[in-house]
Amino acid sequence: FLITAMDLTPGQKEALETFRNRVSSKIPANYQHDNELLRWLVARNFKVDKAEEMLLKSLDWRREFDVDSVLKWEPPEVLLKYYPVGQVGHDKQGCPVWIIPFGGCDMRGLLHSVSKADYIRYTFRTLEISHVDMIKQTEIKGFPVTQQVCIFDMQNFSIKNVTWKPAMDVVLKLVQIYEANYPELLKCAYAINAPKIFTAAYAIIKPLLHEVTLKKIRIYGTSGWKEDLLKEIDADQLPQHWGGTKTDPDGNPKCQSLVCLGGEVPKELYQNINVGSKIHARDNFENVIVGKGGKKKIKLEVIQPGSQLKWGFHTEHHDIGFGVTRKWKDEEEILLPIQRVDSNLIMEEGSLHCTQPGTYIMIFDNSFSYVRTKKVSYSVYIEPPSTVSTTYL
Repeated sequence: FLITAMDLTPGQKEALETFRNRVSSKIPANYQHDNELLRWLVARNFKVDKAEEMLLKSLDWRREFDVDSVLKWEPPEVLLKYYPVGQVGHDKQGCPVWIIPFGGCDMRGLLHSVSKADYIRYTFRTLEISHVDMIKQTEIKGFPVTQQVCIFDMQNFSIKNVTWKPAMDVVLKLVQIYEANYPELLKCAYAINAPKIFTAAYAIIKPLLHEVTLKKIRIYGTSGWKEDLLKEIDADQLPQHWGGTKTDPDGNPKCQSLVCLGGEVPKELYQNINVGSKIHARDNFENVIVGKGGKKKIKLEVIQPGSQLKWGFHTEHHDIGFGVTRKWKDEEEILLPIQRVDSNLIMEEGSLHCTQPGTYIMIFDNSFSYVRTKKVSYSVYIEPPSTVSTTYL
């Protein structure tokens, strides 16, 4: 359970009070409670400066990507049908219990059918759903419920799914978002039915996880996990397939009314990318040739602060470097550092919140390649503040 104010040492109590005084005027009312403040302090080992930096950056992230409105968002149907996840009940302390049959996740299929942005957005949408449930459970239980339990079923896990670079990029991005913005949300994570090859994938992700998070992860093969789950979760809160007694009204032991099992995405859904913007219409794309060792710059004038710069692009055969800068008067500021992206495998999409006016410059960088010219097809536009509908990186 999350540490509470009653558990603190004198030094930790002092850190909590200092932290509260520092941030109280900068944060919303729902962040003022001891249990909420302690999430950030625990995540940064009670180092007040680092906890303050983490919290304020997270609030900036929530504002920039309009996280508070994500529950109003209508996800693409393919995510609803093939993204494996579902809340099945609560543990003995009222914490929501989620089952993620990740072994059945067709990440290649999903990332060929929706944008990486929407895949990521759908993931933290579930975290926000969980948070709403915790508020309800706090009212029911009469004490703070601030954490969740996750059961990752790795049966049929294939390492080729996550070692495909676009999929691994998304997984790593999700881990970074989670660690930076949802500290101490996790009570315990159970990885069950994990094959030996799972350890190789876990080794890639492990360095990104905070030591506090790592202590909460338990990995099992095909045995031992049912007994441990039932120590923390009553049987009537778990589907029969996962060691409990719960079934669907039709007797389905996996409770598919609650848990999406994933499965292979039909090929006919591939490239059906629609992120609620103009970037899904391929006939609106323009082409540019980036020579060997060269760069191409696309300049856009942003007049209104609060506008969104949105883009989508793909390359014909190979990767390309991409970045964004902003020029104002005689200064040029790096907003998105240049990074190589595998836009030949899947369309690269994203957006940038333009807090200030100026000349925004998209850069396609081929300086690392001296033997190949790259053809880039791209779409870009500026959405004014009055109609901003955030696309998530």
